Amino acid sequence: MLLDSLMILALLVSIVLACNVFTNAIEWLGEKLNLSAGAVGSVLAAVGTALPETIVPIVAIVTGVLSAGQEGGMTAKAGEDIGLGAILGAPFMLATLAMFVSGVAIVVYHLMGKRSLELVIDRSQFFRDKTYFFVAYGLAIAAAFLPANLLHLKWIVAIALLGVYALYLKQTLSAPHAPLDSHDHVDSEGHELDPLFFDPKAEEPPMSTVLVQTILGVFAIIGLAHLFVHEIQHISEKLHLNAMILSLIIIPIATELPEKFNSVMWLGNKKDTLAMGNLTGAMVFQSCVPVAVGVAFTPWVFNEEAKLSILLCLLSSAVITALLFRCGKNGSPFVLMLGGIAYGVFVWQVVAPLL
Repeated sequence: MLLDSLMILALLVSIVLACNVFTNAIEWLGEKLNLSAGAVGSVLAAVGTALPETIVPIVAIVTGVLSAGQEGGMTAKAGEDIGLGAILGAPFMLATLAMFVSGVAIVVYHLMGKRSLELVIDRSQFFRDKTYFFVAYGLAIAAAFLPANLLHLKWIVAIALLGVYALYLKQTLSAPHAPLDSHDHVDSEGHELDPLFFDPKAEEPPMSTVLVQTILGVFAIIGLAHLFVHEIQHISEKLHLNAMILSLIIIPIATELPEKFNSVMWLGNKKDTLAMGNLTGAMVFQSCVPVAVGVAFTPWVFNEEAKLSILLCLLSSAVITALLFRCGKNGSPFVLMLGGIAYGVFVWQVVAPLL
């Protein structure tokens, strides 16, 4: 068991490193394409850091189907359970634990004298992200009530979800640039990017190098996600745990770390629009693209734990959105910290019976 734990830890660290390589390139890509901070945070950074939790369930589902019946291979049911748990767990973690961590980070940075307690964001981007999330997540929940024999209806929902995300991309990327000094805390150095990992000495790295780093980052994430899925399945079998429960908790925590890490760093640099856009943009992506795969290629049937995660995800998102809307321009980190309550309720309800 110690060896398994070390393997999970090693893969976890590797995934975070691979995502940092990808996100670093994505930020430079956004700079070269002259995109706004909201677009970079909600689209480029969000999609980049959402790759692990997107690829893990897809790899799990495909691996389960391809290896079904093979000796020592993952069963189709195990692949579906891991995939479904990871698909539902990602937006749940973002709406609860990631918001909580962000709120705590602001308070800690304030106590360290690095920033104020005010959360200053591009409100139009934030509420646009949340609106698309609620629409897409609502479609996903509705798909679970469709008759199992009407498979074509589920495919229609899956295509509709991809259409929703395409519309979101169009609206976000075409939105007018909000001045950074009115929506972001900008430090004395301005909104400066870290050097490109593959060309750290260049003040303006060439597009070709940015693209190479991006592509290599994608392949690294895919390979590591494949290994991570097998480790999760192996541990669930060894401990005789439900694969879906394990994937609802462990996989999202591991794969959401890039969002949390990037957002915490951006909050420390007073780049609130990037930080929150990274989370809310990932919520939109996770409620559209991975969910479309789940709706189309799995039975899309929820057990009690999955239903609880959906309920708490919606409740946390609704409360935080409503309270931030009432706060006006300057939000409060304590509103974000309410997400921790929803996450704590879920862990208590799921883990307590196992103790």
